[in-house]
Amino acid sequence: MLALLCLIWGMTFPATKAALSLTDPVHFLAIRFSMASILFLPFLYIRRKQISGNSDVSPAELRKSFLLGSWVGLFLLAGFLLQVQGLKLTTASRSGFFTSLLTIIAPLLAWLFRTSKTHWATWIGLVPAMIGIYLLADPESGGLNKGDLLTIGCAFAFALQMVVLESVAGKSKNVLVLTYGQIITVTVGAITWSLIEAVPFQISLTGWVAAGYTGLFGTVIAVWMQTRYQPEVPAGHAALIFTLEPVFASLLAWILLAELWTLQALSGATMIFLAMIISSLGLYKISQKQGNMLRK
Repeated sequence: MLALLCLIWGMTFPATKAALSLTDPVHFLAIRFSMASILFLPFLYIRRKQISGNSDVSPAELRKSFLLGSWVGLFLLAGFLLQVQGLKLTTASRSGFFTSLLTIIAPLLAWLFRTSKTHWATWIGLVPAMIGIYLLADPESGGLNKGDLLTIGCAFAFALQMVVLESVAGKSKNVLVLTYGQIITVTVGAITWSLIEAVPFQISLTGWVAAGYTGLFGTVIAVWMQTRYQPEVPAGHAALIFTLEPVFASLLAWILLAELWTLQALSGATMIFLAMIISSLGLYKISQKQGNMLRK
């Protein structure tokens, strides 16, 4: 499910890049998450009877889940604001690559804040992952521009969001409400920021299509999938799975925006898959150990 999530995320890079040719980055983010906030309501409506009929989930618990989601959403908001501003100034491929630096940052933060244990195989997997990201990004080809630096900042914010989500997920009684808290926080933050900027609003048909895709798939479905499935996987391993994101982003940018692959980029993608295989061995060992403890 997390690998599928990476495919959905990968598509958001060329979609957003196409929209930003005319639309202000923060305006696009506000439209995307406003649409997501509305599109998410039917999911809450369908589940309302199940939620209200569950004696274990009180209104106070639902409010707690929403507030926890809002807390996680602050880091999500920071990440998206930095990402869309950076994407305006760099390519979709480079944005995907630098965003995936979170694969290096998240395990370190998870270890620092002690939200989860990281198997030694994950640490070993970080080595080819870092090499792969470097080969894909190829900063020596033109150096780091302002868009690249903003995108690296977004990687830190998204890594914090992953770690905080892992920490609070066990305290929430409802995944949907936890998810909606994140979406609403980004929506309110993006709208507020766009009003402060006071930039004239303009958007093309391509922008509306991109906002629709990123709103439904890249936000409603993707944020729910991450909230639902990421806590089941140690943050370090989840981060390495997310290294698939720049591979999909680059492939889709090549198909849709004619951003070409090079032999070096393909080599980087290969290193990323190697990192995933190594990390998967660590996850398998952790699962085996947990299974043996349960049987005992």
